[in-house]
Amino acid sequence: MPAALDGIRVLDLCIILAGPTCGRTLAEYGADVIKVDPEHRKPSLTPWLDVGRGKRSVCLNIRTAAGLDAFLRLADTADVILTGFRKGVAERLGIGYERLSERNPRIVYASINAFGQDGPWASRPGFDQNAQAATGMQIRNGGDGQPAPPPYTFNDYGTGLMAAYGVIMALLARERTGKGQKVDTALAYTASTFSSAHMVDFAGHESDDNIAGPSAKGNGDMSRLYQTADGWIALSADGERERLAALPQFADADGAEDVETVFRSRPSAEWADALNRAGLPTVEARGLDDARTDAYARDTGLVSSRRHPAFGGVEHGGAPQRLTATPARNATSPVFGADTADILRELGYGDEQIQAMRADGTIPESASGIALN
Repeated sequence: MPAALDGIRVLDLCIILAGPTCGRTLAEYGADVIKVDPEHRKPSLTPWLDVGRGKRSVCLNIRTAAGLDAFLRLADTADVILTGFRKGVAERLGIGYERLSERNPRIVYASINAFGQDGPWASRPGFDQNAQAATGMQIRNGGDGQPAPPPYTFNDYGTGLMAAYGVIMALLARERTGKGQKVDTALAYTASTFSSAHMVDFAGHESDDNIAGPSAKGNGDMSRLYQTADGWIALSADGERERLAALPQFADADGAEDVETVFRSRPSAEWADALNRAGLPTVEARGLDDARTDAYARDTGLVSSRRHPAFGGVEHGGAPQRLTATPARNATSPVFGADTADILRELGYGDEQIQAMRADGTIPESASGIALN
């Protein structure tokens, strides 16, 4: 069965999580994604197994003349370039949008970094935590003016998905115009998007900034976390107060404290079953291990398993989209650098040229795979 992005070639030069998540997403739907890294920039194992899935891996030092030439030849065959540099870095390396689009006018060139390509912060380095701090996320998470970082890298993964969304829109536009374009996205842009409900303001608007911090259990007594006899449940039933009151146990409950007193009388699973049958959306609040091993996660593909050639069985999260005609591909990550020689041969390099590139440090001495950190 053909995949949605069959025939699309992507060069992924990104590090950490955001840019590689974009590449992984495109690979999951059939794109030929080639991860391009120098030998000295080996990623850590866990991110590699997570956001390296479905890609081929090339070790190439583009700071050498031969390495830059090989990359440019590879870019001539590509549809999409993913970069994760601060403003001006790609241009200094000789792989900026203007140069590559002159060679290949159909190229879609995505720039994915912390603060974008415009404005006074464009040259700042940054990671997810910096974007959280800059956009109000950490103050809201901590509450009472005390910042605290959320425990997940929302903006890294979110920016990867936003970038993939932008790339696919640019590819659709190319179908009409025949020309590529540049896509600019950043961790701070995504953080602002995730906070968009709290960005709304108008005359007379009442802010909900007081609903913040680790003590905040929700937005009201019908939409919040409640403690039960053996754990916690999440009730999300705004506008359904009468339906809750119709249950005998809650007939006399008045406010969150009374409701929680009732919930503490029975285990979470019993409450979740009873309230869902009554049409009140309720779920047990579980730990990651429980969520990962649940039958729901397995049956729906939220967690998948693959065998890696170097590390054996590996479990990972599944794709968040479900396409009936062109479903996501469940692939594993490559061995770091293992595809270098094969891809150079696809570009027309002969064995003597590849050997010369090994000798001058353009590619590793061994292209059969390099150990990760």
